[in-house]
Amino acid sequence: MSIVKIISFGKLKEILGPDFKAEAENTDDLINKLNEKFPQLKDLKLRIAVNQKIISENTELHNNDVAALMPPYSGG
Repeated sequence: MSIVKIISFGKLKEILGPDFKAEAENTDDLINKLNEKFPQLKDLKLRIAVNQKIISENTELHNNDVAALMPPYSGG
């Protein structure tokens, strides 16, 4: 298990509160754990960035990685 820093933005910041650390092997594991701890996340589509790179598939996490959780956004 790796310990990663979790940061969030927008509506997710209201749900999760201040930045914190969590243990997870990969991003799927992280999302599952966050959904258990914060049930209101289950209905939200969110984007994840690991170390400032937006990911679109399950990604292995390492100690001291930073996972940023972002609400869906639209351009215009």
